[in-house]
Parts: sequence; structure tokens; C-alpha cells
Amino acid sequence: MSAPSRTALAGLLALQTALFAVPMVVLGQAIGWPGSLRLPAAEILPLIHAHPGAVQLGYTAYLLVSLALVPLAFALRAWMIAKGQGGWQADALAFLGAAAGVLKMLGIVRWLSAMPLLAAQHATADAATRALLEASFTALNAYAGAVGELLGVQLTSGLWLLGIGTALLRAGHTWLGAWGLAAGTLFLAVTLRLAIPEAAALQTAAVPVALLWFLALAAATARGKL
Repeated sequence: MSAPSRTALAGLLALQTALFAVPMVVLGQAIGWPGSLRLPAAEILPLIHAHPGAVQLGYTAYLLVSLALVPLAFALRAWMIAKGQGGWQADALAFLGAAAGVLKMLGIVRWLSAMPLLAAQHATADAATRALLEASFTALNAYAGAVGELLGVQLTSGLWLLGIGTALLRAGHTWLGAWGLAAGTLFLAVTLRLAIPEAAALQTAAVPVALLWFLALAAATARGKL
């Protein structure tokens, strides 16, 4: 790869971890994210209403993390081609990575639009209306959560990480490749939560493993080792 391409790839890789730190800190302090994702509507809606600025900032940053995954997927496709691994495999992986970013964005948008609106209405509603708003929140969260988390964060991201890990192994980067395979396997294992609820706990390990892997890839790329 050319020096500008290598610099861009390193920046996009590092951006995944750097941007993700914003929602972790901002939303973590304000609403107990990501644990709050599993709270019932009656508990999370007041938290969203009490911290509108933090919710907007945190989820906007998370949206940018997902958006940045799209050009990263194509930058890694260019890296694969430069390493003699072009063809349909590189194209398929670019599609998977971009799809993961788009699906994640579709899931995140609910926290920047519908959920704050429901939270504001919930704060001033009577008991009967609150029950309806909570039911609406639960239904929307179940659908958008499946799109963003199950399909975006876990399934397509997991498959993409497995593919990139395999490409790294073929290029001779043994430990980075094995790390990518481990991250992808963890994310895919979380999808088993549909049948085995306990598998959801693996998400707490999958996220830091992937974020540290992005940093390691960024460092290797910046040094010209990738």
C-alpha cells in the first residue's frame, strides 16, 4: 500500500477505539450504558429524559463509530488486494463490513430520535399513557435492537472479523490474525443468546477484545508492519 493509504487505514482503525471511548464515558456516567440497554422501559425512560445532552452526545459518537466502519471495510479491502488477496473474497468482506456499519447505524438512530421523544412524553403522562409509551418503547427497542445489535454488532461484524482475521493469517500476521478470529468468534457466539440467554454475557468480553485489536492493527499499519 502507498504511504497515504497506509496512513488512512491506520487512522480509521484507531478511530474505532477512540470514538467508542466517548459513549462508554458519557453514556456510562449518565445512564449506566451499556447495562442500561437491558433495563425495562419504566426505568430507562426517566434516565433518558434526565440526561438529554449526554444521550445525544454519546449516541452521536456511537453513530460515528458505526459510520467510520464503512470506509474502514473498503480500506481493508484495498489492503487485501495489495497483499494478493483480491477477488470475490475481498469484495464479500467489504460488503460485510459496510453492512455491519449500516445496520449498527439503523439501530443507533432510535436513541437520537424516537427514544428521547418517548422519554419526554413519559415524564408528563398519566399512568395509563405511560403504560402505552412503555409498551411502544419495548416494541421499538426489541426491533431496532435486533437490527443494530444482533445483525450489526454481532452477526455481520463477527463474520467480517473472522474474514479479516483469516486474511491476516494468510498474509503471515499470525498473532493479529488469531486475535481477529477470536474477536469474530466471540461476537458470533453472542448471537446464540436467542437460544441460550447466558451467551449475552460474552458481549462484555467481545467488545474490549475487538477494540484492542483495532488499536494493535492501527499500530502495526502505522509502523509499516501490516
